[in-house]
Amino acid sequence: MYPLSLLFKRFLKLGATAYGGPAIAQHMKKAIVKDLGWLKEPEFMQGIALCQLLPGATFVQMSAYIGYRLRGIGGALACMAGFVLPAFVLMLVLSAIYFRFGDLWFVQSLFKGLAPIIVAIILDAFINFGKPMVKDWKAIIIVALAFAGFVFHINVVIVFLLSGALALLLRVAVSAKALPPPAPTRAAKRNAPYLLGLAAIIITLFGICYFLNEPLFYLSLMMAKVGALAFGGGFTTIGLIQLDVVERFQWVSTKEFLDGIVMGQITPGPIVITATFLGYKLAGFLGAAMATMAIFTSDFFILSLVMPYYDRLKGSKTVRIMEQGILAAFVGMLGLVLYNFGRATFVDLPSIVFSTGAFLALLKKVDLVYILLAGAILSMLIFGFII
Repeated sequence: MYPLSLLFKRFLKLGATAYGGPAIAQHMKKAIVKDLGWLKEPEFMQGIALCQLLPGATFVQMSAYIGYRLRGIGGALACMAGFVLPAFVLMLVLSAIYFRFGDLWFVQSLFKGLAPIIVAIILDAFINFGKPMVKDWKAIIIVALAFAGFVFHINVVIVFLLSGALALLLRVAVSAKALPPPAPTRAAKRNAPYLLGLAAIIITLFGICYFLNEPLFYLSLMMAKVGALAFGGGFTTIGLIQLDVVERFQWVSTKEFLDGIVMGQITPGPIVITATFLGYKLAGFLGAAMATMAIFTSDFFILSLVMPYYDRLKGSKTVRIMEQGILAAFVGMLGLVLYNFGRATFVDLPSIVFSTGAFLALLKKVDLVYILLAGAILSMLIFGFII
């Protein structure tokens, strides 16, 4: 049995280097499947397919999925907390500096150099993640159609569902036998006391917020609602948040909200860590902590409630064929992200040099931590005097 402290530490490191949006999948897969051997590849890929269909931040869900596989509810909490913590701490620091000094020159210079490196990470993920998926013409068709669907802004959940249905129609090949769960999976009845206890704690915290800072209570409630309703990843979530915090309640200005998104881009982990920025604006550290906890609470409870029933279904060949279609669509999403980020990033020679150097370093198996650290230092030295 894996100690919860070990799971937390491993995901703390993963969270500190979780750049590149969907490219995080390859980074996580390398660490969990290849380096540590905690899950078999089919089990990991089943998790990716499941998390694409759930609301909230996909890779926060994925960290909880892995933790659930290894140590049940406690493992899900430990992995999720470790994965989110680095982004929370960095966003907290940036928010404090931003609201005190209102100067983002260092953020802009960092982003200027880190953006090309993120493109290199996405390219590496596209190659490594996509290679095993596009084994025949059927998978290639699904990848291409999914890419087109994303280009024309079809709802991402619809694209994933249609990709699963097309895989069934084409009878995409899957392994003969389903992989059994590699670790104890708790049934829904055994999960219930833990989930009820956690729900009671969270409701109590919300109640305390109501008496201490009523706007923070409503912000936290809104974040929990967004986490439960935002299908389609981080940018869908950001759109829902904007409707409330900027237009309805006017807690932040449009400029402040956009600056918060920029900071969400340069921090590791999910872009919805912008919740930390918004919470800090309302109530300092307490606000940042509550808003961050609230937006990921729904992710945790939804995954924990779904997992026992998903385990009963995943042995079905039909379900596994649909998973293959969803994973092929994910490759199409990676392709679109790579195209969009590349087009926006490669505007001058330094950006091309940064990206090429990072990609070559990835090919040489240089640890991503060192690549990002070197990129951050060079960005500050080079672009800090230009911007």
